[in-house]
Amino acid sequence: MSSLFVNIIDLDKTNGHVICSLQTSIVLFVCQYVKAPVILVVSKNIEDEHNKFKFSINDLCYTIILENDLPRPAADCLLPVFQSDNGYYCTAGFCSSIRMLIKSIQKNWIWLLGFRQSCLSACAEVSSWTKYCEVQLQASINTFFNYQMSDENTTFLIPIQLARFECHLAQPLQIHNINKRLNEKSLHPTQRFADEDKPTLSDVLILPNIYIAYELLGENAMNTFLPLTLKWYKAVLERLNISSYLECIIFDRIKLPKNLILPEVPFHSLYKCDVRRYNPRAKIYVKQNVQDIIHAFDTINININLSSNNLSPIDWEELPHEVRPSGGDIPDKRLIRKTQQLENLIHSTLNVVKNGDVVVDFCCGSGHLGIVIAYLVPNITVILVDNKEESLRRARERVEKLDLKNIMIVHSNLDYFKANFQVGLCLHGCGVATDLVLEKCLRQNAAFVVCPCCYGGVQDNHILKYPRSQALRQANFSFEDYLVLCHCADQTHFDPNCTKTQQGYTCMAAVDKDRATRAIEVGYNVTLSKLEPPTCTPKNNMLIGIPS
Repeated sequence: MSSLFVNIIDLDKTNGHVICSLQTSIVLFVCQYVKAPVILVVSKNIEDEHNKFKFSINDLCYTIILENDLPRPAADCLLPVFQSDNGYYCTAGFCSSIRMLIKSIQKNWIWLLGFRQSCLSACAEVSSWTKYCEVQLQASINTFFNYQMSDENTTFLIPIQLARFECHLAQPLQIHNINKRLNEKSLHPTQRFADEDKPTLSDVLILPNIYIAYELLGENAMNTFLPLTLKWYKAVLERLNISSYLECIIFDRIKLPKNLILPEVPFHSLYKCDVRRYNPRAKIYVKQNVQDIIHAFDTINININLSSNNLSPIDWEELPHEVRPSGGDIPDKRLIRKTQQLENLIHSTLNVVKNGDVVVDFCCGSGHLGIVIAYLVPNITVILVDNKEESLRRARERVEKLDLKNIMIVHSNLDYFKANFQVGLCLHGCGVATDLVLEKCLRQNAAFVVCPCCYGGVQDNHILKYPRSQALRQANFSFEDYLVLCHCADQTHFDPNCTKTQQGYTCMAAVDKDRATRAIEVGYNVTLSKLEPPTCTPKNNMLIGIPS
């Protein structure tokens, strides 16, 4: 049977509640609302010891296990995790696991996933809306409980994410074919919800946060500072008849000063595509003198040379159809080049992997690389990791047809994956994803075989800073100049004689030398080579790292 695993700090059977985090409280709130069973995992080392909440479980259908009893691959991820009944596939992450839970229960709850079941389907690394619902709003609500009032006359700054939600509700709805969907007269509704004209999972996940804010601030303050949020809050309660479930969330009623201030925030929605977000200065780096920046990079003492990759071709005809690239629905016009790319990484991986290793294929897509490795080396365990549900559905079908027993599939952001492994693979991880994979490998002291992609997608984030290496940072190579290199690295074409292409490959090499240097600085032996033939893809650099 499919199961949703949620971590708690402790269970108080006498009073009928669990002690947990805000995030767990919200997950249990959803389970109670949709009447879904849940497995509570006592895992004191995982939960945040600060801002403990309680949740009444008297009407909750639950089972309790200890953290050591978690099955794989759920045990390889941060909870919450939804694990399918086949035992080798799981979905990790706050929004993703709840989406899978809703898909698994009675179909009368599928409306929560909204138009085309797309509500919160994009991961937090890509979608600013998912990031808000999954990370930012909860973090902002937790700041209430960090506050200690010393004087009633002091001023309290209302958490900023509440102000952002208020601005979001002031914007027009941005949904597909809105005029046709609303009514024949093309009139906008008198009440909007979080991201559609009717409640969705977004509203259900946001609701407990606003409930806590409402209880702490009071209705008068909400009406003064957050009137649209208050209107939304009452509309959701009325439409979903959900008030009694909110009362299961138990928290300390902290005292706040009488003087409140709402922080100023940009007047736009919480969607990344909002045109009000456009900032022409954000693209100013494209006008920089690229050659000067390349020259500045060359003056830094980084002695890494590009080498060729000695390739041993694979006899694909001897492998089952589902193992071949053609078995993964690769279009004919891409098949030859995709096969060449895979041969490079397969050859390099087979030179690194040992019997008994756990090999992780990050950003695996339909499993083209990991499935071949699992088939060729049956004495290892391969874990496929990707955040795209549809891609993993195809990977799952291939694994089931091959009846591979040494493979597991994790539908998750990289943030939620925490398994121990010995080899990390990544073919064309986009932008920041390549660096997140490399950092995962370095922290595990694991070997890596990585082919980067989408250099222009590199950006600062809450996990990584650029440049990656101490060598570039100590040389005061600026983040802005680094973005110029990344942007120009994407200007590669199949014509090797094109000036832009030559410049692009120079910038690609510079970025990947920085990545290689980062690994060398922490004790790795690193090779930077070209895929063979280089024409198999414009993004044809490959980094191979072995811990020394």
